[in-house]
Amino acid sequence: MAINDVHPPQAAVAVAASAGGVEALSGFVSALPEDFPAALLVVLHIPPAGPSVLPSILTRAGKLAARHPNDGELLEDGVIMVAPPDKHMTVDDRSVRVMTGPRENGHRPAADVLFRSVAETFGESGAGVVLSGTMDDGAAGLRAIRTVGGLALVQDPKEAAFPGMPLAAIREGEPHFVGAVSLLAERVCAWLSELPAGRPRVGAATLANPGREEMADLTPLTCPECGGTLWHRHQYGAERYRCRVGHTFSADGLMLGKQDALEAALWAAIVALDERAEISRRIAKRLEENGRLGQLGRYRADTRAAAERADALRELTRDLVQGVNVSYDEGDIGNSAD
Repeated sequence: MAINDVHPPQAAVAVAASAGGVEALSGFVSALPEDFPAALLVVLHIPPAGPSVLPSILTRAGKLAARHPNDGELLEDGVIMVAPPDKHMTVDDRSVRVMTGPRENGHRPAADVLFRSVAETFGESGAGVVLSGTMDDGAAGLRAIRTVGGLALVQDPKEAAFPGMPLAAIREGEPHFVGAVSLLAERVCAWLSELPAGRPRVGAATLANPGREEMADLTPLTCPECGGTLWHRHQYGAERYRCRVGHTFSADGLMLGKQDALEAALWAAIVALDERAEISRRIAKRLEENGRLGQLGRYRADTRAAAERADALRELTRDLVQGVNVSYDEGDIGNSAD
């Protein structure tokens, strides 16, 4: 079929999940009808190596076919496009883009990348759904969708296996509705049924006040991924830190990135001290074997000092590298943000 013969979807629904997300995604797609009248795009945080079986799981779970798309593949109503491992997925006017780009909050694919593209391409005809997961990927993207007039939905944190992503999305994305997965599917279907048929899509770039403008302030901080200078930005009202090449972090994500960098630096220092102790030990052994006892005490002392410092640094590492606890206020959770 020629590209001109394919009718592009009038709406798109982006769904994001991480830990505990397979069950949530399966429950969501199982509640959708076989004539689902929109493009459906899914991001799940998975390891970059190895194949993903998520498309086959989602195909079995419901009435819609799921697959990993190729770059440039046309969007279709009622087809689930699943982001491939280690690839960002975005949409343009009528196709899906699959690409390798800078990680956002350490993720590729990242929900924020997909959600922003849905906001900017589909405007009021775009929807975002955040399901179970840890940390806050998807929160800024959901805010973008809501800012341009699209639908913003979040799984009830009390139902989610891992409530971190839903809580962050509630705090930052101001969703229209928070509820069980089955209710989220009902809300999406009801919203789609109310969209005017044949209405031209209005992307964020053409909206009168999309809130997309960025204000950027240079910071003294550096990117945990590449070491580049970080800029503090506001986009669609969400605050993020972004380096020149595009690595992007929330404040919590940046804290975790620095935690990883600190741990790597500490272990590198321990290795250097262990190796210094080993070199001094070898020199001392050779001096003793050759009867050159004049400097023997110096190298034995250096061996002891390096070993003691390495042990002390191991203790310090255990104290410092404990993982950053990110908590959100569950008292602010409601059934609706309207």
